[in-house]
Amino acid sequence: MQLQSKIPVKKTKIIACICLIVLIVVCSVLSTKEISKHKNDSSQNVSDDINIQKKTTIETSELQEKKSDIFVPSTDDKTVDVSSDNNIVSQYAVLVNADDGAIIASKNANEKMYPASMTKVMTLLVAAEKLNNESLGQKIEISIEATDYSFKNDCSAAGFLVGEQVTIEDLLNGIILPSGAEAAYQAAIMTSGTLEKFVDDMNKKVQELGISQTTHFSNPVGIFDENNYSTACDMAVILHAAMENEICKKVLSARNYTTSCTQQHPQGITFSSKFLNRIDRKFGKGKVVGAKTGYVNQSRYCAVSMYESEANNKYICVTGMAGKAWQTVYDHIAFYQNYCK
Repeated sequence: MQLQSKIPVKKTKIIACICLIVLIVVCSVLSTKEISKHKNDSSQNVSDDINIQKKTTIETSELQEKKSDIFVPSTDDKTVDVSSDNNIVSQYAVLVNADDGAIIASKNANEKMYPASMTKVMTLLVAAEKLNNESLGQKIEISIEATDYSFKNDCSAAGFLVGEQVTIEDLLNGIILPSGAEAAYQAAIMTSGTLEKFVDDMNKKVQELGISQTTHFSNPVGIFDENNYSTACDMAVILHAAMENEICKKVLSARNYTTSCTQQHPQGITFSSKFLNRIDRKFGKGKVVGAKTGYVNQSRYCAVSMYESEANNKYICVTGMAGKAWQTVYDHIAFYQNYCK
């Protein structure tokens, strides 16, 4: 026997309609929430994009500002190729306007060369940037590691002895005028803690100057190494940066310097810049206001100097691969006398 439904058909239809209406309302509410969430997410994404764009713009602006401060030597249609100038015998050479970076004359100026003790200009700069004028009178003890480093590598020395208490100013002048390897080593340890860390600091400065593609240092002395290289143009950039530093400029421009009195050297040690004293005797127009020479077999005699003409114009000259020490002097004179105003 089949049972008949106790719920009237009409009532059943009403219940179904109510359920359908409730379902529609619930779906509508959920859809509205999803749309709102999507809008919020999109808004957040747009906001993030704006923030990223702002950050990138700021970083780009800072980078462009930093790059604009870099001294960049550049050639133009006025640059003279001195390859055929018999007065200039160095294989690598460049003369740069120190004010605007214009290359006045050149000869293999962007070719790889080994800078020898011109390296010490960068050594001086990196050390000096971690010092100030007040620290120059502080005493530093010369270590056996410093003197051994100089001796083992057959380097020129300032003449400081193990245990000698010298001032930081003595040390810096010992790096440049007598080209002392023990002074360079001791300055590296003093300012960076280890030789390796100091060399890292040298190469960070190379990057900062914008010359990392063509210059790299492996030691603070200029000892020959395939990874201790530069170009004539890059060395001009390094000297320009050094001459902007007050401490470096004072050291690089000194003709003579006598160290403070110590137990080992009661009268001090007198250093002399052979290059500056020689060029002073041979060239009387204007003045060479800073210089550093170098020598290793692979680069022969080389030099970098800054000259201020009688018209108060400044120039930087770099030469490398000269056969004699005096030839670097004559080459620099030829540049300053024939190509400067």
